Amino acid sequence: MFRKKRITMSASMLIGALALVSCGSVASSSEDQNATDGTQTTESWEAPDGLSGEISYYSANPQGLTDDLVAAFEEKTDVKVNVYADTTGKITARLKAEEANPQADLVYMASWDAATEQSSAGTLAPYTPEGSDQVHEGWATEEFVGRDGSALALVVNTNATDATPSDWADLTDPEYKDQVIMPDPRESGTAADLITAMVAHQGKQETWKLFDGLFENGMVVQGANGPALDTVTAGSKAVVFGGVDYSAYSARDEGEALEVIIPDSGTTVTPRPLMIMESSDNAQAAEAFADFMFSAEGQEVSAQRNMIPGREDVATQAGPQFEEIDQLATDWDEIVESSEGVTDEFVERYLD
Repeated sequence: MFRKKRITMSASMLIGALALVSCGSVASSSEDQNATDGTQTTESWEAPDGLSGEISYYSANPQGLTDDLVAAFEEKTDVKVNVYADTTGKITARLKAEEANPQADLVYMASWDAATEQSSAGTLAPYTPEGSDQVHEGWATEEFVGRDGSALALVVNTNATDATPSDWADLTDPEYKDQVIMPDPRESGTAADLITAMVAHQGKQETWKLFDGLFENGMVVQGANGPALDTVTAGSKAVVFGGVDYSAYSARDEGEALEVIIPDSGTTVTPRPLMIMESSDNAQAAEAFADFMFSAEGQEVSAQRNMIPGREDVATQAGPQFEEIDQLATDWDEIVESSEGVTDEFVERYLD
C-alpha cells in the first residue's frame, strides 16, 4: 500500500507557529519558541512522487501542532490539507452527521475509545504507516495507530491554593472544597479514557467511590480540556482533575503559576490515534500524510509541542519520559472492551 521513502539528514525542522489550542488549551509564545528554536538533527522525510490534490484532515490536536504538521507536509508535497479542528466529541458528531456524504480523509482523535467506535462502524481503511513499528506496545491496530499521547495529571494553580495533592483521592479532602474542575468526558476524549482506565484497573465500585467523594466535595465538570485548564489558570478553581500535561507545560512555560503532578497511584498516557477513512477519495495523499506524521521528523514536531511521541525512539521534551510514568493500564483494546458503557454510566450518575 505504501511506497518507501528515501531518508536524508536535515539540520533543522520546518515548524510553523500559530497559538491556540483546540482540544488542549493555552498555546503560548514560549511553545512556539520551543518549536522554532530546535535545531536538532533528525531524519527528514521525503514524499513519494506524484502526490497532488487535496485532503480533509479532522484533528483534535492542539492547534499549533496541527498547523506545524500541515505546514511541513504541504511544503514537502503538492497536496493541500484542509483542516477541521475541534474536540474529539465534536469530531465524532461531525463524522456521524456526514455518514451519507463522508468528507474526511484522515482523522486524528484524542481518545482510543472513539477510534474503536469508528473501527466497529466499518468506516476505517486498514493502514500501516511507515515508522509505526516503532510505537509503544499496544498503540497500534490494523486500522489506527497512536501517533502521540498525553499524560493526565493534577494541574495545580499554586497561587490559588497552598495545598499540594499527590494522588487523585487527595482532592476529596476539605482543603479542596469547591476548588476542583474536571473536563467533561462527553467533550474530552482523554477524560473519557481516564474514567475507563480507572474502571478497568480497580473496578466500578472503587471508581464510583472516588467520584462520589469528589462530587460531594464540590468538584465541577465543565467543557473540554482547554476551558478546564483556563479556569484554573485564571484562579477561579485551584486544580484540574485529569488535566492534559502538554497544555499545562505550555502555560507554565509562558509564566503561569502551574504545577503538573503525576498521581502516585498511576494515570493514563492516552494514545491519540490517527486513522484513514475508508471513504477517502485521495488515499495516496492521506497515507503519505500519515507516513509523515509517524516519521522521526513528524514525531519531533509533537515532542516540541510538549506531547509524548508515539515512537519509542523519539524522546519527550517536557515532563517525564513515557517509561517513567506509572500507568493504570496499558492494553487499550482490553480497557475499551472491559469498560463498555462506562462513560454513559458516569454521565448518568453525575451529570444528568
